[in-house]
Amino acid sequence: MPMPEAEIAFRLFGETNWESSAPKFSKLLYGDYGFSLDTATELAEIVNKRLDVSLRARGLPGLAEPLAPSEFTLPLYDFIRRIQSAARIEDGETLDRAQDALLGDLAPGVNPQGTVRLVIEKFAADRSFDGFLPSGGDGPVVFEAGRHKGRIAVQGIDREPAMAYTLLARDTRPIGHRCWELSWAETILWLPSPSRPRLVEGKLLLMPEAAPVQPKPGRFLATTALLWDTDSRRLLDPRGADAEPGALDEEETARFLTNLRRLQRRNAGAVTVSSAEYIVTI
Repeated sequence: MPMPEAEIAFRLFGETNWESSAPKFSKLLYGDYGFSLDTATELAEIVNKRLDVSLRARGLPGLAEPLAPSEFTLPLYDFIRRIQSAARIEDGETLDRAQDALLGDLAPGVNPQGTVRLVIEKFAADRSFDGFLPSGGDGPVVFEAGRHKGRIAVQGIDREPAMAYTLLARDTRPIGHRCWELSWAETILWLPSPSRPRLVEGKLLLMPEAAPVQPKPGRFLATTALLWDTDSRRLLDPRGADAEPGALDEEETARFLTNLRRLQRRNAGAVTVSSAEYIVTI
């Protein structure tokens, strides 16, 4: 049976009750605590035991490739590949669940209670009048690389935010791969952030003008976080409040997403998060 979190926290930190152990365990999971050798060794033992149970439950020999304590500091995709190899997971349904869970963390989603909406606009030589929509639904916009240009904007606001952070998470299953089978740089792309978008005719333009779609096929989940006051940047941006606009690396992206969720919980009015998706074909 899976070990309860309270028991894991107790084993890792030696506290006498869940209330005192839980915060430390949560901080460990979200990167606020570094791994000491003792903690990493204990966690490796817990995970290896769970992997062994999973293997035997599927009628397979027990764990032959136990995780070493040092492997808990691997980059994300390397760690996922290591877990997949150790657990000998090959069925597509399980791997798709892992992919969906990963994308759920990389693209925090739409604010379900507001009217703010991220929109993906498509421009082409044969485009008709702006504002007209095709009949038959409003599924993901499909771009053909080399033919279409695109622009990302936000609808439903009436003032400009202090700044915006915008990233793309690429679902590579349409080209026969899951994210961790490629490099981080091939699956996570940033609009140089923070940017200072302009409100033009009722739309907040995250990109100043339409740009050609890159020849990278796949399904893309676009997410923007609109920050409404400059003081909150120190709580959100892991590079600091004075960093120049740019792309965040893997460690900075992970910390940014953790900070974003915390900021939403503590002060929902400080940030507005919205997501949308589109598809690129070659």
